Amino acid sequence: MRPTLRTFWAILCAVPLALLLLLVAPSVVSLVGYYLALMGCLLLLDGWNCPKEANLRFEIIEPAQIFLGETAELTLAVQRSNGTPAPPVLAAVAVNDVLEQAAQTPVIIPSQTGEAVLTLTPRQRGMAELPTVWFRWTGPLGLMERQSVQSPDLTVPVLPNFQRAAKAASDLMGAAADEFGPRAFPRHGEGSEFSSLRDYMTGMDPRTIDWKRSARYRGLLTKQYEAERNHQVILAFDTGHLMAERLGSLSRLDHMVNAGLVLAHAGLKSGDRVGLFSFDSEVHFYVKPLRGVSSFSHLQHYLARLTCSKTESNYTLATTRLAEVLNRRTLIILFTDFVDTTTTELMRENLSRLAVHHLVVFVALKDPYLKRTADKAMTTTRDISRAATATALIKERRLLFSNLRRQGVICLEPDEAHLVSAMIHQYRTIINRELV
Repeated sequence: MRPTLRTFWAILCAVPLALLLLLVAPSVVSLVGYYLALMGCLLLLDGWNCPKEANLRFEIIEPAQIFLGETAELTLAVQRSNGTPAPPVLAAVAVNDVLEQAAQTPVIIPSQTGEAVLTLTPRQRGMAELPTVWFRWTGPLGLMERQSVQSPDLTVPVLPNFQRAAKAASDLMGAAADEFGPRAFPRHGEGSEFSSLRDYMTGMDPRTIDWKRSARYRGLLTKQYEAERNHQVILAFDTGHLMAERLGSLSRLDHMVNAGLVLAHAGLKSGDRVGLFSFDSEVHFYVKPLRGVSSFSHLQHYLARLTCSKTESNYTLATTRLAEVLNRRTLIILFTDFVDTTTTELMRENLSRLAVHHLVVFVALKDPYLKRTADKAMTTTRDISRAATATALIKERRLLFSNLRRQGVICLEPDEAHLVSAMIHQYRTIINRELV
C-alpha cells in the first residue's frame, strides 16, 4: 500500500499555505500542523478502508486464438470475495511484439460492471504472450492505493487468416470453385477411378463404352472416371532470411503461408492427405500428412509458428531429411526464394535428386524490385551498374527455372497478388492429370 498522487499534492499544498499564513497571520500558522495531522488521519482511514488483495478475486479471460488482420478481446474482471462490487480498478497488460503495443494502454474496470475489455490487435503471426497483468485500486478517498501483480503467463496463438485468403482465391477463381463450396465436388476427367455410367453421346471416346452393361441396358453406356484421391501432399516452407523481405504489407513468408493455408484446405477437402515441412539452416518440424478437414486447424497452428530466421537455408539438409521420411511418391510444394549463384546451383542439384521419386513444385514470388531496376531509365553510372546487376539476376532466375523444368520440376513464379490462384490452378491440374 502506498500514497497516491492526490496525497502528494494535498500535502504539498501545506507549503504555500504555511508561507501565506506567515505573511498574513503569523499567529495562526500552527493551523498547518493541524492540517497535516488531519491528512495523516485521513490517510490512515483511507488505507483501512482500501480493500486488501486477499479480499478481491481477479479473473483474466483470454481469447482462444487471434486471426491475423482481425482483433480479439481480452476480458479483465474484478469482484470482492463476498460477491459485492469491487472499487474501480485500473488494469494494464504487458504484451510481446506479436501484438500492437496499444494493448498496454491502461483501462478502468468500473465497479458497476466489474469487468473491462482490452482489444488485442496482432502485428504478425506467432505466439502472443501476456506475461504480466497489473491491477491498481484506491480507497474511498483516493489517498491510498494497493497494487496486485498477476503473472498468468498467457499465450494466444496468432493464426494466418484463412478466411481472407480463401475469399481472395474465390474472387480470383470464381465463387463456384469446388474447394470453397459446401461440399467436395467429384472431379470428373481423365482419371483412373470409376465414377458412374452415362448414356453414350456422339463425340464421346468409344473406348469408354461398357459393352457388358450396354448389352443388358440395350443401349450404349459409357464409363465416367474421376481423378484418384488420397494423394500425399507436403507443403515445405523455407524460413531463411530471404523470406523476411516485405512485398506490400506482408513478408514473402506470410504471402506463402496464406497460399499454403488455402491449398491445405483444398487438399484436405478433396480427400488428399496434407503435411508440413519447415527448414532454414536446420529442419524445424515435419508434420506427417493428415487426412480430413478436421485436421486443418492442426496444420493452421503449425503454420502460425513459422518465423523467418537470420540464417542461410540449407537445401542439402532439407531435401535429404525430406527424402528419408517419405515412403511413397508425394507431391512436394516448396515455397522458397534465392539470390546468389551458389545457392542456385545447390538448389538445382538437390531438387533434381528429389524429383526422381517425387513430384516437386518450386514456388518463388516475383521480385518487383529487380524488374523495376532493370527497366529504369539510366541517367548515371550507378543506374547502369544497378540495371546490369538486376538483369543478370533475372537471367539467373530464368536459367534456374529452365534447368529445373528439364529435370521434371514444375516451377511457378507468380506475383503476390496471384499466388493463391496460381497455386490452386496448378494443384487442380496435377491432380486431374494424375501426375503424382
